[in-house]
Amino acid sequence: MLLKEHLIAVKWDPKIPPYAFLYIRDLEEEPAQTNKKYLSPGDSFHLKISKEKKCIGHSVNKKEYYLCDKNITDQYNRCYNCDQQDFEKCFLFCDASKPFGNCSHNPEAYEYCKTYPCSVYLALIANDVKVGVSFNPLKRWINQGADIAVEVLRAKNGFEARSLEKTISSEFQISQAIRKSAKARKLNFDLSKSILGFRNIVGTVISYLEKNGYESEDSELLHEETELLSFYGNIPSLESSPILNEVEKTLQITGEIVGVKGKLLVTKVNNSYYVTNISRIIGHLMAFSSTPLKLKGQKSLSEFF
Repeated sequence: MLLKEHLIAVKWDPKIPPYAFLYIRDLEEEPAQTNKKYLSPGDSFHLKISKEKKCIGHSVNKKEYYLCDKNITDQYNRCYNCDQQDFEKCFLFCDASKPFGNCSHNPEAYEYCKTYPCSVYLALIANDVKVGVSFNPLKRWINQGADIAVEVLRAKNGFEARSLEKTISSEFQISQAIRKSAKARKLNFDLSKSILGFRNIVGTVISYLEKNGYESEDSELLHEETELLSFYGNIPSLESSPILNEVEKTLQITGEIVGVKGKLLVTKVNNSYYVTNISRIIGHLMAFSSTPLKLKGQKSLSEFF
C-alpha cells in the first residue's frame, strides 16, 4: 500500500456536522492542495501510518497557508523556517510581558493581536479547570475537548487577554493547560461530580474581575455557560474508559468512529473501545484502507504518555 497522504492538521468547524476533520494532501496526485477528511461517528476508519514525516508548512495569516515539502525528524511538525514564520504560533505562545509578545519576527501577527478583541475563558474538562484565551473561543473550546466553558471577559486585544490569563492563573491557582493523558483517562467522567465546583470558581473569578474594575467588550458569550458535549459524537455516552492505541508504535488506527474530543479519536472494534491521540501523527505520511486492520500493541490508559 502506497502511503502518500500527508496529514497537515486536525481541525474543527462548529457550524458543520460532524465538526471534526483531518486536513490532508495527496503527495502523488495533488501536492499543492489540501482536502478535508471528515471524522463522522459511525463511519469505518482504517489508517496505516508511516514513520516518515514532512513539514506541515505554516499559516501566513488568517486566510493563507504555505505548504512545505521538507522532511523532518520525529520531534517536530515543522522545519525551522516554517516554525519561525507561522502566523498562529504568535498567539499560541504569546508572552504579554514582552513589548512585542512572541511576535517580534512577525509584524502582521503583532498588529492582529493588538487590534482584535480576545476572549478570556474558564473551561471544565472532566474535573479539571483551565483558564485560557482565544480570538475564536467556541472553536478553541471544542479543539481542546472542553465539556463546559464560560467566557469571563472579552478583552480589548490579545495582549490584554494574555496578561489577564496569567493573573487569573496565579491568583486562583488555575492551570493554563491540561495534559491529553488526563483528558483521555476521563472521557466518560460524570460531570455531575464537578459542575457545581466549576460554577463556584466561575462566579468567584467574575466577582474578582468586576471588583477590580475590568471592563469587557461586547460579546454574546459573556458569562454564558456553554455546553460542548454534543460536538463529540457518542463519546459522552461511553460507560468505560477506552484502551490506549499507542499510535506512534502501532502505526495504525482501525475501527468504527465513536467520536472525536479535542485531539482524541475514539474507535470501536467489536465490543472494545480504543482512544488515539491523533496529534501524535500530524506531519506523518499515511494511507487509508477500505478493510479493517489487525489490532496490535494496544495498552491500558495507565500507560498513556
